[in-house]
Amino acid sequence: MSVYDFRDLTAEQRRLLDAGGWMADGTQAAPSRPAAQKLVARGLLEAYPAVREDDHGSYRVTEYYASLDVRAAWVGFKSRIPEAADSPEDEP
Repeated sequence: MSVYDFRDLTAEQRRLLDAGGWMADGTQAAPSRPAAQKLVARGLLEAYPAVREDDHGSYRVTEYYASLDVRAAWVGFKSRIPEAADSPEDEP
């Protein structure tokens, strides 16, 4: 059994775990703060400050990272649930 709590995750939280976190590199939309904070509180993501620069100057963002242990546990968790239960009902 995993030491990580993957129960009752939203579609957005599942996408964050599937991606291994989020970086402000423009390839993924930023997660909502409540969704990311719930994963941080459960120990599923680590949050860290980052400074990014673009044509308009520099700015601070919070980026998120899932450790290799969490990623492995997430893959294992997903492999044990029925496929129908993996398709979120709250998808847009």
